[in-house]
Amino acid sequence: MIKKLRKIFKKVKRDIIAPAPWNNLRRLQPLSTTFGFDRGTPVDRYYIENFLGSHKADIKGSVLEIAESSYSKQFGENVKSFEVLHVQAGNQVTIVGDLTNKVSLPENNIDCFICTQTFNFIYDFKSAIEGAYHLLKPGGVLLATLAGATQISAYDAQRWGDYWRFTAQSATRVFGDVFGADNIEVTSFGNVLTCTAILHGMAVEELTEEELKYQDPVYPIIIAVRAVKR
Repeated sequence: MIKKLRKIFKKVKRDIIAPAPWNNLRRLQPLSTTFGFDRGTPVDRYYIENFLGSHKADIKGSVLEIAESSYSKQFGENVKSFEVLHVQAGNQVTIVGDLTNKVSLPENNIDCFICTQTFNFIYDFKSAIEGAYHLLKPGGVLLATLAGATQISAYDAQRWGDYWRFTAQSATRVFGDVFGADNIEVTSFGNVLTCTAILHGMAVEELTEEELKYQDPVYPIIIAVRAVKR
């Protein structure tokens, strides 16, 4: 019931209280400072979920996520165990460890690692990518998403830092260094309109499917990486 009421409130806010002023975006303050969560579905989530949905076949066996297992459960097929990694013990946490410290991580343990919007919050992101490689079994798959053009996350910046934004070129280089250039696929999602929308905090519901699906590599919101441990 509460979830349904929240959805109704977001729709009222979008359509009546504060509709998106597409005819005039000359403003110094965004419509939302929370990526559009208060208006509906954040634009980056649309691209993340489309990426994961297109790789459902990889999400099987022992599947790992950071902090929770929501995407593993949403997109997983033939999952034998839902694993959760965090630096501190918790109710859902099955692996206590630090991606930048391989000694703290089990080796050759995971079939699929879903790592969304994480590496941009880790200062030593290359060591973290090496940690992801260390965790995977031979033949295991890393499904990672990285932030492109988007606002700084104040919540994360105040706690552990928001350090990096990536391009398809930088992702290809750094993931290729760890996994091997022949073992990675890098895709960018976004266009100038959806970049404008996410910077102003507009939601998916305020865009058309055609606008969301149009891809322009010069304006990436999300960089997605599929990497296989050979």
